[in-house]
Amino acid sequence: MAEQQDFPVLFTVEGTNRHEVLLVQPSDTLDKLKESMQSLLASSPNLAEFMGKYRNKELKDVVKDVTVRWASEGRDKQLFPRETVLTKENCAPVLRMMAVGVGKDVFDVKLMPAKAEGGK
Repeated sequence: MAEQQDFPVLFTVEGTNRHEVLLVQPSDTLDKLKESMQSLLASSPNLAEFMGKYRNKELKDVVKDVTVRWASEGRDKQLFPRETVLTKENCAPVLRMMAVGVGKDVFDVKLMPAKAEGGK
């Protein structure tokens, strides 16, 4: 099999304009993707939360779910789904499909607010 190349993927935080571009490989796991997204959430100015500077710095959002929003261009809209929830089982084939249409499909990330230390 040919060497798998990194490809860029846009991901957005569901329900917001927060976004970033991430380099992924078709062989990446769901856990690796979530880890990369989590790292960017903490460091990217494109992912900065409005009024986030006033938020408790110890509270960090956690990536809960990742959904792929498929581009409709070049696909039969009656047969092809609008979105797919990314799972450990479908991660590799989904990433391979996204690699073919680089830049067309988007990850929507659902965040879960983290709880403060001590369970508060």
